[in-house]
Amino acid sequence: MTAVMEAGEVRFEGFSPGTEIWGSTQANFLVKLPGRHAKESAILLNDPTAKALAEELGRENTQEFREEAARLAGGIIFRDVLERGRPIDSVVMASNAFFEERPDLLAALKASLS
Repeated sequence: MTAVMEAGEVRFEGFSPGTEIWGSTQANFLVKLPGRHAKESAILLNDPTAKALAEELGRENTQEFREEAARLAGGIIFRDVLERGRPIDSVVMASNAFFEERPDLLAALKASLS
């Protein structure tokens, strides 16, 4: 998945194995900004958030679901970061608290997963 926009480019690079030890699913991205070096960044979708999403959407909370949700969350979050001209963090914890502060991003994620 690659999203290209005036503000830059967001490209999904894959998953990191073993992140269940941290209670999350890690999706890795390369974020390119015009005139700057590309930045590698990751979304950690924590397990409680993934479980809540699966339950609310009537989906089974499988590894495949968590990976799909982490990948989609990363695309949504990093596109938002670029559009708003915000700094790109190396790691973003996509948690219930994160989405409480950004219900618009949660709504976009739910729509993408439906």
